[in-house]
Amino acid sequence: MTDLRRRLASRTAIAAATAMVGAACWTSAAFAQSDVTIFAGGKIDVADSAYAGATFGLPGSVDNRGWAVRGAVFTGGYEYNSGPTTIDADFTGAQAELVHRYGSGPTWGSLGLGYRYVDTDLSPADPGNRRDGGEGEVMVSLDGGHVAGPWRVDWYGSYGFTLDDYDALVSLTHTVGSSGRMRLGLEVAADGDSNYSAYHVGPVLGVKVGDQAEFQISAGLSDGDDRDSDGYVRVGFYRSF
Repeated sequence: MTDLRRRLASRTAIAAATAMVGAACWTSAAFAQSDVTIFAGGKIDVADSAYAGATFGLPGSVDNRGWAVRGAVFTGGYEYNSGPTTIDADFTGAQAELVHRYGSGPTWGSLGLGYRYVDTDLSPADPGNRRDGGEGEVMVSLDGGHVAGPWRVDWYGSYGFTLDDYDALVSLTHTVGSSGRMRLGLEVAADGDSNYSAYHVGPVLGVKVGDQAEFQISAGLSDGDDRDSDGYVRVGFYRSF
């Protein structure tokens, strides 16, 4: 798969994730759920990806606190060099977590424990890559945020115990405009495993599109092991019911 075709496939996946958000919105409204958060997004980078998912509060949870289950699906693609050969990799996967959420004031967050399955197709085959084919792993995650006046910090992280893969993001933003519905700042993210590491840094804009919904976009510099610096674009959306 050429770089152009891979990026077109990723954009198609992002569009599919957006469609899944619309379906989730309709489903949540139809069934009048009172503790549901849907989320979706994607990134165009050296490794392009898209995802969509939802968090459902379990009985007894109140105001987005307490126990919940969270599920997500994701897809994407990237390429790398193995000796003189360029390998195209396409992956799809899903994960499910049991999550404990805390806080409802200026500080909030959650801790999760779950299982992730990823299926990676390599073309041509690369027997030395342990990601080739299907792989399942136990994973943990954390996320949260804190607001202090016009300032807000958000964080997210996950780690898988079989592939030693990690994903982390931290952002610091400041409310802009008189409406208070926009925030602007900087985000830093890193991901990798025992064989590679990558990071990106750039400005991020969050725009509230409802009392419990926000759209985010970030673009900036991407870099990593054994590759040239490049740019990235990341989009994200969430809505709570």
